Amino acid sequence: MKVAIYARVSGTKKKEDGERRQDINRQLENMREFLKRKGVNQWKEYIDDGKSAFTEDFNQRPAFKQLLNDCKRFFIKEIYIEDMTRFSRNLSLGLQWLKELGNIDVQLISLKEGEFEVTSSKGWIQSTMMLMMAEWESRIRSEKVKSGMRKAKNLGKKIGGFRGGKKPKKKSKKKIGGVEVSL
Repeated sequence: MKVAIYARVSGTKKKEDGERRQDINRQLENMREFLKRKGVNQWKEYIDDGKSAFTEDFNQRPAFKQLLNDCKRFFIKEIYIEDMTRFSRNLSLGLQWLKELGNIDVQLISLKEGEFEVTSSKGWIQSTMMLMMAEWESRIRSEKVKSGMRKAKNLGKKIGGFRGGKKPKKKSKKKIGGVEVSL
């Protein structure tokens, strides 16, 4: 097997109707259909659900890490992604990974942007521009979120939930030696 599908979503947030904002199944279905139309009927799927592509911590994306390791061991020669933002939203890391893929002759194919022949000057500049746009988009979104949080804070609104996502238990009190102590 020399073909891989990589799908990733960063969040698990839901819309008002309960459906996820980002749907990993949609990505997978689109890529499966694309491969079948190309006559490819065997591939391996690598899925990072709820993982950011902006992170610099490689271990935060275990499926992506495994995909790159499999490429280095020559198990994979083509990687299919829905679009470049699924691959990386970090320009410097994305370029590093593209260079590694180019060095071992692995092709990156995006359903939306096409094939990135990273060993050619044309493919290199195309992939660089797409990665730059992906990081720029992430930075703009981050700035908007931070601005909204500052505005909400200035209006006296509570920001965030409970630490660890769980409501803290009420502290119990006991009398020890006639003195009330919080536990």
